[in-house]
Amino acid sequence: MNLKKFAIRGIVFLAIFVALCMFFSGTVRTITTPKVRLFTPKRGKLEERIKLTCKPAFPDVEPVSFPLSEGFTLSIVKVNSRAGYTVKAGEVIVEAKVADYDAKYKQYQQDYDTAAAQLLSIENKNRKTRINQRDQAYADAYYGVQKARHDAVDKELEMDSQLAREKLERTETGYPEGASDELKKLIDNWHEATEALSKAQEAMDAASRYNIDETVWSYITERREQQEKLEEAEKGLRTLVSLRDSAKAITAPHDGYLAELKVNAGDTYDGSQPLFSVTPEDALPVLRADLSNVERTVTEGMSVSMDSDSGITSKVVGIGTDSENKKYADIEMTKQLINAVGSVYSIMDAGTSMVLVYNARETTTLLDTNVVRGSKPDYYVLIAKRNEGAFAGDTYKIEERKIKVLAMTSEKVSVQDDLSAYIIAYGEDRNIRAGDSVMEYVQSDSDDGDSEA
Repeated sequence: MNLKKFAIRGIVFLAIFVALCMFFSGTVRTITTPKVRLFTPKRGKLEERIKLTCKPAFPDVEPVSFPLSEGFTLSIVKVNSRAGYTVKAGEVIVEAKVADYDAKYKQYQQDYDTAAAQLLSIENKNRKTRINQRDQAYADAYYGVQKARHDAVDKELEMDSQLAREKLERTETGYPEGASDELKKLIDNWHEATEALSKAQEAMDAASRYNIDETVWSYITERREQQEKLEEAEKGLRTLVSLRDSAKAITAPHDGYLAELKVNAGDTYDGSQPLFSVTPEDALPVLRADLSNVERTVTEGMSVSMDSDSGITSKVVGIGTDSENKKYADIEMTKQLINAVGSVYSIMDAGTSMVLVYNARETTTLLDTNVVRGSKPDYYVLIAKRNEGAFAGDTYKIEERKIKVLAMTSEKVSVQDDLSAYIIAYGEDRNIRAGDSVMEYVQSDSDDGDSEA
């Protein structure tokens, strides 16, 4: 009886001993084995949200100039608008005055008075001189040839200049091959001028058959010279006064956005460039995004949204390169978007942020960025393969696997390799390498996944 009790007691002690050994061996193994987190790769299309810095731009504009005759300039008195403002047809954009107006007016008036006095003196001196029809015909033919010759030379110079720009040469008849419409028009003008010169010369040859008295010819030329001076001075006065009145209020030709201002108050304007430019009526500007630091290929039609929670979206409507050879994307600027930023003018200088949504065309393996190791081009991951065995079912063996990275964002990595059948180890609590055995972090209900059980 005592022997039986002793045997039972021994069996109980043995069971307790075995249990304690198993417990302590598991505890030791748990303490000494590195812990990792496990990631299961998935297949999909890489999506990236790229933040863009944008400013308003005006791809289609109408320049507004103020034509000035030679010798005239304007002094800009006031500018009533700013680039980015909306303007109405007839709205005064620039106020200006004729530079040295008083001095010019005085000079034209003096020239007019002098020519009028000289003309009166010539008429008084030649009161007895009579000009017959043949004399007048000769004078008309003479001055007609002069005018026709000057006109023909001017037209020839214009034509030759355009030929040089288009790298073409004259042809005996017709137009050079590849001539532009502008060049064809200049060639036609030259032919018309040379024909007019030929007719004027014929009239001169006919008139030259008759002799004209020297006194009569002197009277005709002197009178004509003073008449031309008188007309020139009168024309100058009319031009000056008209210019003064029209320069007081230089207006927008139609409704639109003021795209650019070329002048400021106090500037001198000579008419060689536009004063300002406006967009076509009902045309909206675009948001121009600098792509200098964007590695992705941006194409027309890509979706863009505001860098806020407004939910306002737009799209890329154009790709181009600026004067500094920097690539840019033009984003459609809808009225809803303009209302959201306040106004076009409000972001002319500071700009605004937009988010471009980049979607890859191909389906690839997608990994979280924190599971990828190494550096370009030697990227790799650590594969966790489950150990087989009675007491090792909850451990994994580490293997190193090289991968080819196709694209990378701040959150995701697209790789060429199909890793969907593997488990990837990351976030280890100590250094690990290929061949090591690891265990997975066990999370309790009370933690957030960053602590081990």
